[in-house]
Amino acid sequence: MSKNVVIGFLDASSPQSTANTQRVWFFTRTRIIKNTSKFRANTFGIYSPNGNSILTFRDHSKKEDICEVLSEFKAANPGKRIVIILDNFSSHRSQMVRDFSAQNGIELIFLPPYSPDLNPIEQIWRAVRRDLSTLFIKDLDHLKAEIWEEFFYRINQITYFKGWAEKFLSAKYYFKMLCN
Repeated sequence: MSKNVVIGFLDASSPQSTANTQRVWFFTRTRIIKNTSKFRANTFGIYSPNGNSILTFRDHSKKEDICEVLSEFKAANPGKRIVIILDNFSSHRSQMVRDFSAQNGIELIFLPPYSPDLNPIEQIWRAVRRDLSTLFIKDLDHLKAEIWEEFFYRINQITYFKGWAEKFLSAKYYFKMLCN
């Protein structure tokens, strides 16, 4: 793999303020304060272990939004060949997204159906949602700020990429990516 190639793992998530994904044990009766207002942020992320990752918020997950996200990622990684690994969500596979990618030199690699474990960004989203579930979220801007902070904290931990790379890349490419 050349230094001019950037791998990105694309996925969307919609973290919300009312999710409870973390269990807490108490030996005494403890009052837990949880907000009941529901805030939801439709979030797109591209995790790039050897390039510049991006995070953006969109109102929808339509094909036009996917093209905009890909455009942002390309702008964040100028002069590089872009390879995006993504799932089979219908807007990801649309002809518009395929045409946009071809016109902009972005190679799309679609994962097999029902295989979220093959995309390391899924584990990042899981960790982000788990950590958000313990917070009291004041408003939508607060939710977005917490998602932003948690996402960029998580992508700086190599463990999300390490397992995937050991499983799917040859040792030669894996070593090259870690050394860049």
